[in-house]
Amino acid sequence: MTVCATSALVVAAAVTPGSAAPPPDPGDLKGTTLTPDKTIETAKSPTAQLAKSSPELLKSTDTAKTTIMVKLDYDSASAYQGGVGDLAATSPGVTGKTLKKSDKNVSAYLKHVDGQAAAAAKAITKLVPSAKVTGTFNVAYGGLAVTLPESSAKKLLAIPAVAAVQSDTLEHPMVEAASAPSAVGTSTLISAASSGVENGTSKFIGAEKVWPSLGGRDHAGEGLIFGDIDTGIWPEHPMLKDVGLKKPAGGPWACEFGDGGTDLGAKFTCNNKLIGAYAFLDTSLEQGQVGDDEYCTSKTRCSARDADGHGTHTTTTAAGSYVASAPLLGTDRGPVSGIAPGASVIEYKVCAVAGCYGSDSVAAIQQAILDGVDVINFSISGGAQAYTDPVELAFLDAFSAGISVNASAGNSGPGASTAEHAGPWLTTVGASTSNRSFSSTLHLTSSDGATFTKTGATLTKGVTDVPVVLAASVTGYTGTKLCDKPFPVGSLIGKVVVCERGGNGRVEKGYNAAIGGASGMILYNPAASDVETDNHFLPAIHLEGPNAELLAFLAAHPDVKATWATGQVVASQGDVMAGFSSRGPLGDFIKPDVTAPGVQVLAGNTPTPAEVAAGPAGQLFQAIAGTSMSSPHAAGVSLLVRAAHPKWTPAQVKSALMTSSVQDVVNVDGSKAGVFDRGAGSIRADRAVSPTVTFNVTKETYVDALTDSLHRIDINLPSIQVSPLPGAVTTKRTVQNVSGSTQTFTAKAAATDGLSLTVSPAKFTLAPNAKQKLTVLIDGTTTSLGWHTGQITLKPTKGNAAVLPVAVKTGAAAITIGQTCDPTTIGVGATTDCTVTATNNLPVEAPVKVAVASQPGLPITKVAKPGKKSSLGAVWNGTLSAALAPTITSVAPGETPGGGYLPLSAFGIAPVSGAGDETIQNFTVPAFKYGSETYTSIGVDSNGYVVVGGGVAEDNNCCEPQTFPNPTRPNNVVAPFWTDLNPAQGGAIRVGTLGDGTNTWLVVDYDGVPEYGKTAGNQFQVWFQTGDTEDVSFAYGALAGSTSPLSAGAENRDGTSGANVTPVANGQFVVTTAPPTPGGSVTFGYTATGVTKGTYTLRAQLTSPLLRTTSIAPVTVKVK
Repeated sequence: MTVCATSALVVAAAVTPGSAAPPPDPGDLKGTTLTPDKTIETAKSPTAQLAKSSPELLKSTDTAKTTIMVKLDYDSASAYQGGVGDLAATSPGVTGKTLKKSDKNVSAYLKHVDGQAAAAAKAITKLVPSAKVTGTFNVAYGGLAVTLPESSAKKLLAIPAVAAVQSDTLEHPMVEAASAPSAVGTSTLISAASSGVENGTSKFIGAEKVWPSLGGRDHAGEGLIFGDIDTGIWPEHPMLKDVGLKKPAGGPWACEFGDGGTDLGAKFTCNNKLIGAYAFLDTSLEQGQVGDDEYCTSKTRCSARDADGHGTHTTTTAAGSYVASAPLLGTDRGPVSGIAPGASVIEYKVCAVAGCYGSDSVAAIQQAILDGVDVINFSISGGAQAYTDPVELAFLDAFSAGISVNASAGNSGPGASTAEHAGPWLTTVGASTSNRSFSSTLHLTSSDGATFTKTGATLTKGVTDVPVVLAASVTGYTGTKLCDKPFPVGSLIGKVVVCERGGNGRVEKGYNAAIGGASGMILYNPAASDVETDNHFLPAIHLEGPNAELLAFLAAHPDVKATWATGQVVASQGDVMAGFSSRGPLGDFIKPDVTAPGVQVLAGNTPTPAEVAAGPAGQLFQAIAGTSMSSPHAAGVSLLVRAAHPKWTPAQVKSALMTSSVQDVVNVDGSKAGVFDRGAGSIRADRAVSPTVTFNVTKETYVDALTDSLHRIDINLPSIQVSPLPGAVTTKRTVQNVSGSTQTFTAKAAATDGLSLTVSPAKFTLAPNAKQKLTVLIDGTTTSLGWHTGQITLKPTKGNAAVLPVAVKTGAAAITIGQTCDPTTIGVGATTDCTVTATNNLPVEAPVKVAVASQPGLPITKVAKPGKKSSLGAVWNGTLSAALAPTITSVAPGETPGGGYLPLSAFGIAPVSGAGDETIQNFTVPAFKYGSETYTSIGVDSNGYVVVGGGVAEDNNCCEPQTFPNPTRPNNVVAPFWTDLNPAQGGAIRVGTLGDGTNTWLVVDYDGVPEYGKTAGNQFQVWFQTGDTEDVSFAYGALAGSTSPLSAGAENRDGTSGANVTPVANGQFVVTTAPPTPGGSVTFGYTATGVTKGTYTLRAQLTSPLLRTTSIAPVTVKVK
C-alpha cells in the first residue's frame, strides 16, 4: 500500500459527492488499458485456506537439499465435503461411512485430485528442475512431499495450485526412561504373584474393572482396530498372539514383513491380533537415514519389523494381549497386559533409528484412515504449531474420519511451555507414575567397617561384595567420570564401576563398562533429576541425586565393596507427575489434556535392537518411561470407550477421558499438580467408559477457528483457556447427558488467587441424551497479573462428576480502562467524585461501551458529560478511534461519473490476462484518494471486490464475504459485488483509465462474470477519480445474482469502519468517507453519594466487539 498523505491530520467534514468533478460526456471519454503488476492465485478449498507456510522455509537461503511438504489447493478425501462440480462428498463426517477407495464417490474424487496432484508435480519440477516428488497424500492432508534445495521452497508459492510450503521435520520417539524420586511417598515390596496384574498398569488405571463388561479380559476391545505409528513391531511377540479374536470389519490389510533373508528379516503371516503392518520410510530412505540393520534392503524397501523396541512397547502397552510370564534380564516380571487386550492391531513403521519424517507419518495417517482404524497412538515429537505442521493437519483429517488420536506431550519438562502437539482435535498426554516401580538397595561396606546405604532403581540382577572403583581412577582409562569411552578390555574384571550421569547415554555407559569386563555399574545423578530402569548390559543400579555423600564415602574409606539384590517390584505412590513430562501453556488451548502412567511401564520390546541405547539383544520386554509410554495408555482407554460407545465421535471420546479423570495428582516435590502439569487429570478407564456428560466438537469448528482467534475460547472443549483477561469474560459450553438416566446436575467452580468462576444455570436436569448450554463467567478483576487456574465440576445425582480445567492469564487488554475516586472514605450523605478514562491502544477504531453500576448504599447521583446517567449508574457509548484511521460515512445512492454502468470494452480496454477463479491482481495506477489518503496501487480480486493499496494472498476470500466493518482481512475494501465469482468460467475483468481531457477516472469493470459453477454473468464496476479530489462510486449493469453468500459495501484500511449496500441492477452508489482522526481516549466524571454504611466496590467496565473479554477497573469506597 502506498500512502502519501503524511501531514498532521485533523477532524474534517466527510468527503461528499458534491466535491467531485461533474459527470463527463461519455462521447468525450478516451480509454487506456492497465495491466497487472502481479497475479496472486489463492486457495479455495477449506483445508488449503487452513494451512500456513512455515516461516523458516520462506526465509531460508540454504541450498542444501531437503524434503518439504507442499499443501495443494484441494481437500483430501477425508476432508472433502462436496462443492467441486458434481463430485459427491467423501468425508466420513458427511457420509457417515468409513472411507474406502472402492466406494464410487471416493474413487471419483481421488481420480480428480490425483490429476491435480500430477499437474502440480509437473509444475514443480518445471519450476525447480532439481526437485523430486517423493510422496502424494490425497486421502489425508491433500498435498505432496518434495525434495529440493531448501532455498527454492518459497518459489513453489508462485504455482497456482500450491497453497503452502511446510517443513518436513525429522521428529523422534518420546522415550525418556525415568521414575519419580524416592522422596515422594513411601515404598514397600509387593509380591509379583499377587492377584491382578500388578507388574503392569492396567489395574492401576481401572482397565481391569472394565474388561468383564466388554467380553472379558481377552476380548475387551474386540472388533476395534488400533493403529500405532512408530518404529515398527516385533510380530512374534507373545503379547501379539492371536488368542481366538474375531477378525474386525474391513481389510484387506498389508502385512509387510521379510522374505526370510538377512536384510528384511523373517517372514510373518498376520492374524486376527496383528492384522496388518506397513513400512512408510520413503523420506528416510531418500535422505539416506536408514541403517543396514533396520530391516531394509538396498535402501529401497523396508520391513515393518521393529529394530528399536519403541513401537513394540507402545503397541503392547495400548493393546497387547495378556501374558502370564514376562522374562526380563533373567527375572520373570509377569503377568502383564495391554489396556485393551482384545483390540486388533495395525503397525505403521515411520521411524528409522535416525528419526521420523513428517511426510512418512502423513503417509501412515492416510493409510490408517483407509484401513478403518478406530484409535491412533503417536508417541513421536512435533506439532507445537498446529496449523503449520503437516502431521497435525493430517490428524485433523483423521479426526474428521472418526479416528481418536492420542499423542505424547513431550519429555522436555518440567519447564513451562515445553509441551508439543497443540492441535485441540487430538488428546495430548503427559506422564505420571503408577503405583508400582522396580527398586533395590545399594549397600557399600569398607574394610574399616564403615557402611553406606541408598535405594535406587534397577531391573537387572544384583551383585554381592564386589570391589568398587570410580571411573576416573581406572588405570589406563582415557575417558572421564561419565564413562563416556569404552574401558580397556580386562580393566574392570571383578569390579563395579561408578559412573556419573550426563553426556552420553545411560545404557552406553554400562556398555562401555561391560567392554572392560565390569561386574556391575553404579550410575549416580549429580543433582536431583530422575532414575531409570533401562535394559542394561550388566547389573546396574541408578541412584537419585545429589550424591555428595556417596562420593565422600568412597573417598574416605578403603576397599569398598558393593552389594545390591535383583530389582524387586515395589509399591509406590501413583499419580506423581514425571519431572521430564512437558508442561503447558501451549497455544490457545490447555495442554496437556490429561496425564497417564509413563514411568517404568512394563511392555514389549524387540529382541534385535539396532542401537546400544536400546540395550542387549534377546529381551522381549522392557520397563521404560516417557510420554511415549503415557500416550498409549490414553489410546488403550480410548479403545475401551469406543468399545462401550461405538457411535461416539472422537471429540466425545476425548471428552470422556478428560471429564472423568482424577485430580489427586502431585509434582515430584509433593506440590499439587496444576492444569498445565496434568491437564484435566489422570485418566481412569472405569470412569471414562461411563461418564455422565460429554462435550462434542466438529471439524468445521476447528477450521473456522483459524480465522476467528477471538472466539477460540468458545470451542466446545471440556477445558477453557483465556489469555489475556483484563477483567471478565463470558463463554459457553454445551453438555450432553450420556449417563442413560435422567440426572440433576449441580455446577460448582473453584479457582486460585481470587479468580472467580460462575456457572449458570447452577442446577439443571437433563433427560438421557438431552443437552444443556452452560454460561461460564470468568472474573479476574481482583487477581494479580499472570496465570491463574481453576476447575468447573458438574456433579450429577448419581455417577461420577465431570470436571473442566480452566486456565486464565490476567493482563491488560489493548483497550484499557482506569478509574479513580476521591475520597475513598466518606460519611453518610457525603459524596465521592470519580473519574473514568478509557484509552484505545489498538491501531484500529474501536466501538466501546463504558459502564459503572451504582451500589445499593452508594448510588451514582450525577454524571458529567460525555458520560450519561443511566438507570443502573453511569454509561458512555461511542467509538475510540486510533490515529490515522479514516472512516466510511456511507455508501448511498448517487450518480457515478459515467452516469451508470459503462462497459470498458466500448473504449477498447482489453480484458485482464490471468484472472482466474481465485486470483488477486495488483496494479500500479495513477494516484487517487480514498479516506482522504492517497494511493497508487489497487488489488483486483476475482470475487468482485477491490483492495485499495494492493493485496496479498491472505486478502483473497471467495466464500465468506464479510459484513462491513470487519477487522479480519481483507481490509480497505471497495466491494460492489463480493461473492464466489469465477472469471475463468466466463465474462471478463477490465482495468483502465477513462479521461475527458480535464479529469481522469480509474475504472475496474467486471463484465458478465458468473458465479462459480454458473453461466449467467454479472456486470458492475468501481470508479475512482484520480488526483486530489476524492470520488469513489459503484455502477451496476445487468445482474444475474448469486446463490452463494454475497456482500457489498466499503471498508476503511483497518477494518473498523464500513458501510453496506444491497446491489441493484442498473443502480449507482457513491462512497462517502471522513478523514483520519486522532481519537483514542474518553474521560468522564461522576459523583456517588453515601447512603448506607458499608464497604462498596464501584466497577467501571469496558466492553468492545474487538475484545473477547470485559476490562474492569474497580475502586473500593467505604461509607462510615
